[in-house]
Amino acid sequence: MNHLLSTPSTPSTKVILVRHARTTYNEQGRYQGSSDESVLTEKGYKDAYATGLALQQFDFDAIYTSPLTRVQQTTQVILTALKPINNIPPVFIDHQLTEISMSDWQGLFYQEVKEKFAEDYSCWQNTPHIFTFNNTFFPVIELFKQAQQFWNTVLTKHRGQTILIVAHGGTNRALISTAVGLNPEHYHSLQQSNCGISCLEFASEHNIGELKYLNVTNHLGETLPKLKAGKTGWRWLLLSKANTKNIAKHSYITRLINSNSIDLLLTDRSVSKCPIEELAVRAKIPQLSLAQNHFLDWQQTIVKQRKYSFNSEQASLTTGLIIASDKLLAQILHTTLNINTLNIAAHVAIIHYPQNHSYSILQGVLPLMEVSSQKLTVNQ
Repeated sequence: MNHLLSTPSTPSTKVILVRHARTTYNEQGRYQGSSDESVLTEKGYKDAYATGLALQQFDFDAIYTSPLTRVQQTTQVILTALKPINNIPPVFIDHQLTEISMSDWQGLFYQEVKEKFAEDYSCWQNTPHIFTFNNTFFPVIELFKQAQQFWNTVLTKHRGQTILIVAHGGTNRALISTAVGLNPEHYHSLQQSNCGISCLEFASEHNIGELKYLNVTNHLGETLPKLKAGKTGWRWLLLSKANTKNIAKHSYITRLINSNSIDLLLTDRSVSKCPIEELAVRAKIPQLSLAQNHFLDWQQTIVKQRKYSFNSEQASLTTGLIIASDKLLAQILHTTLNINTLNIAAHVAIIHYPQNHSYSILQGVLPLMEVSSQKLTVNQ
């Protein structure tokens, strides 16, 4: 059973996770893995500082980092931004936070790997839990073991405290997955952007975490977390009907509607008309109302075929804002990630269905109060 976004008891341990800032290998489109050749770009340094400003609201008891250079550089810039406001806690370099090993692929260009190792690349993309190098090393399985060992070691030391983890995309996905009960087969299903901020809370002694938010990037000036270059298909923004009653309270929703990011508004026919529909009319956003059974049938088609698009003749990204009952949203998320319980009453969840891929991606879970009040939005 997964435990994403359930109601925590107190006292709890709060864990903030940040992926390192943009690097030279990110810019060049190369696999980084556990290699240590990549360093921050100029944009990376700027984004790391903005991230540090966004983290000033937290009073950390400890900071844990990967030993790799790109993470150490990111951490130092974050600490610089924290120093004027916060007392700097102990910083621990932990080798269990090292990025996934990509063996012979490290340093190679993404396209080069895709062309030279087509069969292995397909396995990596579609079945990462059985992907192997030389039939002896299973990198995703090993990374998940590494993440679980980290939780077993660190959480017992910091019960009831707040800690910061600065690590890598793969490492953070494994940490979040092992905390909430997602299997290694879903390795690609949680997005971790450069300098994206995620939050877990652990309320028990069994290392079972609750995902409070995922991959927030508003502090970098982004209305929505960016997709990787060339990504197409469907992107759905899931919003509970309960969040639409007080638009003034959730100003992020208004910014979203007016951002030109939304191509379509879809509403569950079983819920009554809401103020967002009027905003969409003024923003000239097409609207569609579907019965619940038709809604789920449509989603199943997208999940299975991955070829649905309003502009089917061109590779494009179509973004739909979905307003529906909590029950229907839970069904959609279950279909996407096999998540059985997910309360997004105070969040907007973002799912990407990439074309020509067998998996779906939970791109973000954004806390409406924080992004509306700009607590996590310091770089407008």
